[in-house]
Formats: sequence, structure tokens, C-alpha cells
Amino acid sequence: LEEITRSKLHFPFLCEWRNAHLFSCALRNCRHDEIKNMLDSSKDNLKLEAMKILIGMIAKGKEASDLFPAVVKNVVAKNPEIKKLVYMYLERYAEEQQDVALLSISSFQKALKDPNQLIRASALRVLSSIRVPIIAPVLMLSIKESSTDMSPLVRKAAAHAIPKLCSLDPEMKEGLMEIIEKLLKDKTTLVAGSVVMAFEKVCPDRIDLIHKNYRKLVNLLADVDEWGQVIIINMLTRYARTQFLDPAKFELATEENEQFYTETESEEDSEEESGSDEEKAKSKKKRKKKVEYKMDPDHRLLLRSVKSLLQSRNASVVMAVAQLYYHLAPKEEQQLIGKPLIRLLRGRREVESVVLTSIATMSVERPSLFEQHLKNFYVRATDPTHIKLLKLEIMTNIANEANVHSLLREFRAYVNFSDRKFAASTVQAIGRVAVSISEVTETCLHGLMSLLSNKD
Repeated sequence: LEEITRSKLHFPFLCEWRNAHLFSCALRNCRHDEIKNMLDSSKDNLKLEAMKILIGMIAKGKEASDLFPAVVKNVVAKNPEIKKLVYMYLERYAEEQQDVALLSISSFQKALKDPNQLIRASALRVLSSIRVPIIAPVLMLSIKESSTDMSPLVRKAAAHAIPKLCSLDPEMKEGLMEIIEKLLKDKTTLVAGSVVMAFEKVCPDRIDLIHKNYRKLVNLLADVDEWGQVIIINMLTRYARTQFLDPAKFELATEENEQFYTETESEEDSEEESGSDEEKAKSKKKRKKKVEYKMDPDHRLLLRSVKSLLQSRNASVVMAVAQLYYHLAPKEEQQLIGKPLIRLLRGRREVESVVLTSIATMSVERPSLFEQHLKNFYVRATDPTHIKLLKLEIMTNIANEANVHSLLREFRAYVNFSDRKFAASTVQAIGRVAVSISEVTETCLHGLMSLLSNKD
């Protein structure tokens, strides 16, 4: 094996395996006192090796906080590779070792001027992790400087530091809102999600800050990372619900108006006949105004921009878009969210549970969104009880005259399941269906009466 791994040209993958194997052995055999000696060494290669071992320990969930004093001394190291790993370590343990970290504040401040953007961003993250009120003014000054940095990575770190400083010293909220206002104008996709997160945590009621940046945020959505997309979509949903008309409510009002006009048509016609031509024209114009609705262009822009995100690989993004369409889209466009949500049911069990809970809530008011997907909610024997109950609730909500007979056949099978809790819930579901659909009331009653002969 030694001879083979020497040939990097022909067997590079074996060399990678050998290096990983040696690193794993070093991680197991190296004791903390040996790592400390390596960190105190004057040789950069030993320090770098020690930091790699420490980062490996952290990645594997091992405790390495007792080496904090030895690591923090290397903040002043000139080797950029060592400095990067030192800051990665400090980001993890700065909150736990605040007293020791305080001794190196001047070094962190100097690092904010470092030519390397990664070092500047890491220094700000470490500085914001020191939860001591006395450094709040220093942190405020650092955030102000970093918010105007040329690197979007540093501006992103500044946005993440804002909520931390606000929780540390609430009196600085006004100054932080000014920084948020400046960062909201940033046109970089890397910064957008972070600054919106800061806005939501520090000043969510300052809707006026979003007005000027609304279209920019909407247009950036497709290019922002998935975490940022979820944050921005949730914020825009809240914003749009307060700033735009709800199409669903308007459609309901329009239907009621049309019904009213139909019933009172003869009365209005008789009044118009007795009046002058001008009165007739005014009456017709007034009637048109009552039912006229035109979607705001900014409202339409939002719906158009998020539509493609329904095909996202990330379940959180799809859920956020589905929520937006549920609250803000016209009735006929809401049908778009059915298939993407059903697609998520094929994912992990945790995702399936969350999606089914959301569908159960949506199906109460708008069952038509999921009626055509009934078979996707059929219960499998391998489903946990809570998943079975959620599917049962959804099937009961979307029951109608067209699918009720196939639904009752399913319920008949569920009653015989060995899961007694689920079987009892199925009996209750049959009762709900009997009440809501008069066509099958008698059939349901016969079926329920036959169950009385069961010993259970």
C-alpha cells in the first residue's frame, strides 16, 4: 500500500484516502497538552497542524474549549491560513470564553482592517459573539464601518451582527435602524437575505423602510441563496398582506354583489325607467365601480417573481411560496400550489409531517386546491400514527359528492386497522362526512350501525 500511494499520478484517490486516514489517527492519538505545545511553537507548520486537528475535533462534536487561551494568542499570526482557522475556532467558543476573548479585542479590531475579506468578516463575527455590554460602543463602530465595506461578505457579517448588538444593548436600536436602512439599498444577493433578517428582528414594524426597496428585493429573489429566499418571501408576504387588496375577499364580495343585483334587478330597472338619462348613466357607472378590480402592478410582480420558486429543491422555499400564494393570489391561480406541495410528501418524514400539517390547515377553507390529489393522501400501513391522523383529516376536509364513495371505501378499510387510535378517528371522520354530504348520510349511518357489533 505504501508503494502504491507514493504514485500520486496514477492513484491520487488512494493518496487522499491515506491523508484522511493519517489525519483521523492524529485526531485520535493527539492529546490536548500536545496540541497546546504545538500552538505555542514558533513554527507555523506545527501551529497550522494543531489548528487543523482542533477544527476536526469541533467538526466531530468533541470538546476543545480548554485550549481557548492557547488559540487566542495566535490571532496575531501572520500566516493567513493559520489566522482563518483561529477565527473559525474563536467563532465557536467566543461566547463561552468571554473573559479571555475580551483580552484580545484590540487584535480583533486590527483584523477588521485586514486585506483579506474572510479575516475581516470572521473578526466581526467573533467580536459580535462576545456578549459583554461594555464592548457595545466598540461593536457599534465596527458594524458601521463594516456596513460600508467593499466586500459583500463583510457587509453580510455586519447585517448578522446587528440583531446581536440590539439584544445586547437595546438603547442602540435607533442607530442600528439607520444602518439597516443603508444595507437595504444594497444590490448584492449575498447581503439581501441577511439584512432582511436583521430588519425582521430589530424593526419589523418599520414598513416604510421596505417601500423604497420593494421592487429591488422582489427582482433579487431568484438569485438569493435558499436561506435568504425563505426570509425575504416571509417578509414580503407580511408586507403585501398589509399593502395590497386581498383578491380572495374581493372575489367573494363580487359574487355577493352579482347575486344582489340579480335579485333587485327589477326594482332598479323600474327606478331607472322613471328617472332621467343622466340618472340612468350615473346608476350604471356606480354599479360598475362596485365590482371593478384591477391588481396592483407591484402585487402582480411579486406573484410572477416567486412562481418559479415552486420548483425549488428546498422544501422551506416551496412552503414559503405556497403560503404567499395562499394569502395573496387570486382564486384561480392558487391551484398552482397543489402539485409542488404534493411533491414534498415524497421527502423525509419530518418534511412530510410539516407539509401535511400545512395542507390540513389550507384544506379547511379551500378544499378545491387538493381535491384532485386525493389518492396521495391514502394511508399506508407503514405510516406513523400522527401522519395517518393528518392524512385522515385532509381527506375528510376535501370530501365532496364526486369522491365520497371512493373515500368511504378507504375509511371502511381503515376501521379494521390494528392501530386503535387511528381506527377510532376514522369512525369520527365517517360521522363528519355523513353530516357534510347529505347524499351519503344514510350509507354512513348503516356502516356505523354495523360497527356496533364489534367488540372494540
